Amino acid sequence: MPSILAHELTCEQVQELKDAFNRYDLDSSGTLSATEMRLALISVGHEITEAELYDLIRTVTVGDGQELDLQHFMQMMAPRMADMDSDEALGRTFKLIDRDHDGFISGQDVRAIMLILGEVVTDEDIRDICRAVDMDGDGHISLRDFMSFMHSPI
Repeated sequence: MPSILAHELTCEQVQELKDAFNRYDLDSSGTLSATEMRLALISVGHEITEAELYDLIRTVTVGDGQELDLQHFMQMMAPRMADMDSDEALGRTFKLIDRDHDGFISGQDVRAIMLILGEVVTDEDIRDICRAVDMDGDGHISLRDFMSFMHSPI
């Protein structure tokens, strides 16, 4: 298949997507309807609303096309698969920073990682960093806060 993907997929990801496509091409038409596509997306770990699905379909189709062949399905899924891998890497990074494994990154954790990176920071710097990363403002840096911060535009 010619590579028109904006993001490179691993061989394992390509096979996972092919398997999902074939499993949910319920009428063996060589294309996925919106319903079949939603089932395929869920099977590879992407819960999606109907509105999100149609928005996603429009990223790879022209006009009112609502059925996708394998190539367009892979083109649509490549960025989502890359994001999924990115989230897994961020989760591992969070666990490394969370030295006491309590599910939160503390000011002490931030100070320790900054020292490892060779950065000398003041108490005020630590408070500023923690406030910036604590996206929900509850006083704790959770995994969700960390991921939201890391995915936010700079």
